[in-house]
Amino acid sequence: MASNLECVGLGLDDPDDVQRLLTEVLRTADVLGRDGDLTVHRWQDPSGVRIVVATRGGRIVELLPSYAGEPGPSLANVQNVNDQVTIADVVDDDGDTVARFAAEFEQRRLLPSTPATGRAAVVALGVDVTVHADADAFAASDDSLLSPRSAGEPDEPPAHYVEQGWQWPPRMAATSFISYGLFGDPDSAEAYARLNGTVRSAARRTVAATGQQFIAARVHCGVFEADVCLPVDAGTADLAPGNVIAGTVFLVASLAR
Repeated sequence: MASNLECVGLGLDDPDDVQRLLTEVLRTADVLGRDGDLTVHRWQDPSGVRIVVATRGGRIVELLPSYAGEPGPSLANVQNVNDQVTIADVVDDDGDTVARFAAEFEQRRLLPSTPATGRAAVVALGVDVTVHADADAFAASDDSLLSPRSAGEPDEPPAHYVEQGWQWPPRMAATSFISYGLFGDPDSAEAYARLNGTVRSAARRTVAATGQQFIAARVHCGVFEADVCLPVDAGTADLAPGNVIAGTVFLVASLAR
């Protein structure tokens, strides 16, 4: 698995390099806002990579890697559920909810006490994903299975699957999305999701501050589009439109100002 920082070309191992980067971040970042004695800063590299830093008394207390993605879905009921994670409804042009997700928002420390609304950029950091040539290749792979096949699971579908005409074994579509943070106790919700998305466009970017490269891909994952950021490796180096990115991602979002 890749770390969140590696997904955006910030995977530094040398503590001195990390300190130099954070010093530059705090020196040149914009101030997004303040909440009491907490100040939220946002730094952006020419590559589009962002680091959101919260400080208290000049000391860094939170750090979130992000990316300057394109605005995507319209959101409603944007509200924090714990110290890190915010839950939001994705709404259509009529204001009807078509999906929900949990993410770490760049502005989470600055959100009002009442639910917020607005259009947002959604960034998926591809911490554990695979790349498939197209939707058919994804559908034929084990990565499309809704859950791993267990030992002793029958090859033939159960009777109720046959009666309903359902696919066996159950598989996810090449444009589909499950936000894990919506399940379980909100106090312990995390910003991970299972995302399967068809690539619209992709580009290799170089982070000026580190010299490292990453892939930024615009993908369609069902009811909205997101920007997926990935480390450059053998599987992602030649990413192209029509490919399918599938797997576990860490969601970061930013409300348009």
